[in-house]
Amino acid sequence: SKPIAGSEGYWGQFSDVFDPAFREAIRKRVEQQNGKAIGDPLCIGFFVDNELGWGKEDSLALAALASPREQAAKQVFIADLKGKYGTVAALNAAWGTTHASWEELLSSQERPDPDRAHDDLVVFYTKTAETYFRTIRDELKAAAPNLLYFGCRFAWVNDRAARAAATFCD
Repeated sequence: SKPIAGSEGYWGQFSDVFDPAFREAIRKRVEQQNGKAIGDPLCIGFFVDNELGWGKEDSLALAALASPREQAAKQVFIADLKGKYGTVAALNAAWGTTHASWEELLSSQERPDPDRAHDDLVVFYTKTAETYFRTIRDELKAAAPNLLYFGCRFAWVNDRAARAAATFCD
């Protein structure tokens, strides 16, 4: 599915879990296992994905902000910020930025000071990780309710991603 354009990873960019194409890609991939792993009496469950670029606990939020305006993750993040701050002036005061409007922030691909924006960045990172694991779990359980979802295979991980996996994986 479509990646978060501003993301990086050892093996590639992170999927934009807020883009509807992500859920559809998971659904199609799971459907391909019908009559194969799904239905195999020796299969007890699935890992989905390998060695994702989870990065630091703020990396996926920073990547969303560094992406083009049409990026679904960026749109969701800015909507969350609007809900929290109300005005771009309040966001600017908290982050030390100078955006003239929410539209300007949407068009900007500059990353904020991660120390000033830290609390908001980690909240959105957590939302991204939880959406990733929840979406996969929901699609997998819809097609194979009696099989286990083991999560992804972690090579590098941070606590926020691990906690999200613990919440939604078997």
